Amino acid sequence: MPLLDKPVTESSAFRRINYGCGYDKRDGYLNVDVDPACQPDVLIPAGDLSSLPKRHFQEVLAKDVLEHIPRSKTLDALLEFSSLLHDDGTLIVQTSSITQIAKKLADNPSFSDQYGWTICLFGNQAHPGDYHFTGFTDTTLNVHLAAAGFEIVSRAIIDEWMPRIECRKLFAWDDLATDNCADVEFLQFAYRRFFDRDLDDIGRIHFGEQLRMAVTRRAVLKAIASSPERLFVTARQLGL
Repeated sequence: MPLLDKPVTESSAFRRINYGCGYDKRDGYLNVDVDPACQPDVLIPAGDLSSLPKRHFQEVLAKDVLEHIPRSKTLDALLEFSSLLHDDGTLIVQTSSITQIAKKLADNPSFSDQYGWTICLFGNQAHPGDYHFTGFTDTTLNVHLAAAGFEIVSRAIIDEWMPRIECRKLFAWDDLATDNCADVEFLQFAYRRFFDRDLDDIGRIHFGEQLRMAVTRRAVLKAIASSPERLFVTARQLGL
């Protein structure tokens, strides 16, 4: 399937997006990928989604995607998926469960079984895009999804080792980026929303300098919303 010959706009008929489609291109979806070899509808170099309309799609499907993203960028990716969805939109993720694979390794001591399950954990590694940078437990995946503003609607285990989770978007994390207020007020609102605390001097100086250097409010907001502190705050709020 060739690349689309015109940009995707808010008037596009596509309302569902298959992110990281690979060769699993689906009818009725906008199939996007970083690999030109699979001939996606839209090529997104380095995972850059800036060419796609925000708050436009009803569904984002990310099947076998999150494990291929560096661990420190997981929340960043989920926030970008959220930005693509309209209010109450659906995110479907299917990824790798460390705990399910660990159970298989413990229950199947033969070399052939353990060799195969190790591939599930780390990827085939046959080409640059076939490495797994991370994996998840129920707890870590729950926290990441909640931190990005998603509510889990349903979950299942596919092929005994891959959680498939359907989520609903609860709020738009980037709505603060358009607030017409002073920079310090913007940062205070961001800290209270994502860290559940007041802005401190370190944040005021660091992010204030970025804003003065013309870094966009959206970029600053995403740096705050995707930080490790956001994950730990969310975990505490969930009692995890």
